Amino acid sequence: MSDLNTIGGIHYDMMRRCYNPKSVAYKSYGAKGITVCPEWHDRENFRTWANSNGFQKGLRLNRKDSSKGYSPDNCFFGEKNKAKHGYNKFIRERAKLNKAKKSEIGLERITDSPLYSTYLSMHTRCENSHHKHYSTYGGRGITVCHEWSGKDGFYNFSKWSINNGWAYGLSLDRRDNDNGYSPDNCRWVTWSIQGENRRNVKLYDYKGFKMCLTNIARLEKISIDMLAYRVNKKGMSVYDAVKEIKSSCRKK
Repeated sequence: MSDLNTIGGIHYDMMRRCYNPKSVAYKSYGAKGITVCPEWHDRENFRTWANSNGFQKGLRLNRKDSSKGYSPDNCFFGEKNKAKHGYNKFIRERAKLNKAKKSEIGLERITDSPLYSTYLSMHTRCENSHHKHYSTYGGRGITVCHEWSGKDGFYNFSKWSINNGWAYGLSLDRRDNDNGYSPDNCRWVTWSIQGENRRNVKLYDYKGFKMCLTNIARLEKISIDMLAYRVNKKGMSVYDAVKEIKSSCRKK
């Protein structure tokens, strides 16, 4: 569901069709050995080339020799090539997000949605092996569910988000960081809550709950720095650290 009127959308579409088996265009590109040159795996390199080689809204990235991959020597911007194998099928599949569906989730264009960048980033982290965060997502088996992929993926994701607490400023969070993106494993939360749910945040058993030090300090109304120092540097238990901090504060 990339916006082919932007350089970023064209780059995403190019990488997806060559490297993501879930793409409706993959069997006409990646499955046939069509690849993207190493230089263009970096989006900024592609952006620089595109801006210097005739990119305009409405034009498409075409290959001079359809048997070869995407590279500066083999590509140019031109009108839609309706005869090109695979192109029409991709456009038809993309067009199935019809007016009725777009109206239901309040859109005229897909990219008008504030959810679009989240949806794009979710897929890129999981499916583009050259993304800087791929190793902690797709590289360790994190995937996007079938419902949120393919021709109706963005529509399904948007509808779920609107019905499950999405609001401006919230972040998409996975309840279980070892499982992928799906309706059952995702929620919309504040950035602070998402930060507490990261794999590298240590949780402690405290008063019947698993909590990070930040939340324990907030609950007990004490300094997080004082708590972290006693637990991490002095090796105290959380209970003893809280008790000592409260005792020292009362003496003052």
